[in-house]
Amino acid sequence: MRLFALAFSCILIPTVCAGQTASPKQTATPRIRGKVLQEPGGQPIRKADVQLNGREGTSAAQYSAITDGEGQFTIDDVQPGRYVVVVEHPGFVQSSGGKRPATILLLPGSGKTDFIFHMQPAAVITGKIVDIDGDAMGGVGVTAIRAGSVPGPDVHSFGNGTTNDLGEFRIPGLRAGRYKVSATPPQNLPSQHADEGGKGKEQVIYTTTYYPGTLVEEQAVAVEVHLGSETPITFGVLTSRAFRVAGTVAGLPSGASMTQIMLETRGGSGGAGDAPQSLGDGGHFEFSNVLPGSYDVQLVIVTFGGGQPSMQMLRLGQPIEVRDANVEGLRLQPEPAGQVRGKFRLDTGQKFDWTQLTVVLVPLDGQQASGVFAAGSSAAPAAPPGTNADGTFELKNVSGGTYLLVIGAKSNTLRDYYTKSVELGGREVADSGFMVGADTYLDVTVSAKGASIEETVVDGHGQPVPYATVVSAPSAEHRTRPDLYQRDTTDVNGHFSLRGLNPGKYTVLAFDELQEDVRQPEFLKSYGTRGENVELEEGARKSIVLKLIVTDSEGP
Repeated sequence: MRLFALAFSCILIPTVCAGQTASPKQTATPRIRGKVLQEPGGQPIRKADVQLNGREGTSAAQYSAITDGEGQFTIDDVQPGRYVVVVEHPGFVQSSGGKRPATILLLPGSGKTDFIFHMQPAAVITGKIVDIDGDAMGGVGVTAIRAGSVPGPDVHSFGNGTTNDLGEFRIPGLRAGRYKVSATPPQNLPSQHADEGGKGKEQVIYTTTYYPGTLVEEQAVAVEVHLGSETPITFGVLTSRAFRVAGTVAGLPSGASMTQIMLETRGGSGGAGDAPQSLGDGGHFEFSNVLPGSYDVQLVIVTFGGGQPSMQMLRLGQPIEVRDANVEGLRLQPEPAGQVRGKFRLDTGQKFDWTQLTVVLVPLDGQQASGVFAAGSSAAPAAPPGTNADGTFELKNVSGGTYLLVIGAKSNTLRDYYTKSVELGGREVADSGFMVGADTYLDVTVSAKGASIEETVVDGHGQPVPYATVVSAPSAEHRTRPDLYQRDTTDVNGHFSLRGLNPGKYTVLAFDELQEDVRQPEFLKSYGTRGENVELEEGARKSIVLKLIVTDSEGP
C-alpha cells in the first residue's frame, strides 16, 4: 500500500489526482491562444467553450473562453502549471488522439502558448420504448452508460433521455464506444395484466429493463455507437412481481434529527422499487413494491447540532430475502456499533511522525451498508484526520461488516513508504479484510522500502508521449484492494514514476485517454496483454518503456 497523499486521494477524492511533475514557480503569466477545429475536415468551430482546469499547486484555478467565428480563442494571465483542457460544443465531442493531449503544461516564459484542439461529431442513440403489448410508453427515463467507464467528469461517457408520447427517445453527445442502455418507467407503474392468471392479489409493476430486454444488468447487451452516426434501438420494458416488506425498527439512537430506512440490493439481484423512506411512529416502515431479491436493510441517521450535521449509516441485522410472498412483521434492530483501534510501527524501529498518516475503513465489494469510516469520526464519508503522535488510532461507531484498512499520507515526502502488513490477532488481513467487532485491534507495519517503476511512454514511432496516463494493476490475488492500483501522468518528456509499490506482480499500461475503471475485470481482459508485466521485490527500482494504447481514436 503506497503511503502517498496522491494515491490516497485517487481512491477518495479523484478530482485532485495529478502527475509527479511539480508546478513551476509563478514568474510569468502566459497568454493562451488557439483554435478549435472539426475533425475530419479542419473547419473552425465557433461558440466552442474552452476550459482550463488546474490540476495542482498554484495552477489549481479555472479559466475559460468562447471561440469566435474563426474558431479562435484567447485566455490572458494564465498561471504556470498543469491543466486539463475541456472543449465543449453541442453535438460534438473532444478528440483524444495520442498527439492531442487533454492535458497541457505551461512553463514560465514558455513560447508554446498556441494550441489547436479538435472536435468530432458526437454519436447519438435513438429509439423507442414499448410495453409488454408492444404499445408506446411515454415518460420512461432512458440511460446510456459507456461500458466500463469510471464515474467522473466526462459528460460524453453517459447520457439520458425521456420518451415522448410516441415512446421515442434521443440521447445525443456520446463518445464512440459500447454502451449499456436501460429504461426506467415511472416509479411503481402497475401492469394492466396484474390480475391475469388467477393471481389477483399479486402486484405486478413495470421495472428497470436493460437492452435488449432483461432485468439483470449482467445480461445486458452493449450497444456499439460510432462518431457522427445515429444508432437506433427498440426494446420493451418488462414487468416483475412486487411484494410488500414491512415491520418496525427498535433500539434507535437518541437525538437523531432525521432517520431514513432503505433497502440495498445485494449482488445485483433485483431492485428495491421503492425509494428510501422516513421511519413512521414507533419505528414503523413499509415498502410496497419490492422486487424479488436479497436486500441489506440500513438506516441513515442525520443529526443536526453543534455545528455541521453528521451522518451515520447502520446496518439492520441479516439480509432480507424476498421471493414469492410479502415479508411482514419484521422486528429489526441496529447492529451494535463496533470500534477499530490499532497502532503503527516502522519495520526499522526508527522514529516517525505518525501524525502524517491517515486511516480509513473501506467496505469490501458487496458490503453496501457501511460507507467509509475515517479515524476519529463516526460520520461517513469524512475527511480523514491524522493518527496520534504515538502511532495509535481509533475509529468509533463502525457498523458491522467486512472492511479493508486503507492508509494515506499528508506529505509527498512519504511517496516511497508502503504498508507492509496489517495483522489482527497475528493473522494477516491486508488482502482478506476483517470483520468489525465490539473492539477490533490491528497491528500495522509500514516500511520506507517501497518499490518503484519509472521511465518513458512512447508512441508507435518511438517518440515520447507527454501527458499520457499510466496505471498499474496488481496480480489477481490482490485486486480487491483499491489502494494497490496506482496512476500517474507523464511529464512533457513522456516520463512517469510509480513509487511506494508493494512487492509483487503488476501489469503496467499507458493510455492517451483513460475512461474505463482499472479495477473492473473487463478492463484487464481487454487491455492486459497490451501492457508490461513487472515483478517487484521490496525496494526494487524497475525501468520500463511503455507503448501508448490509443483507446478512442475512431472517426465517423
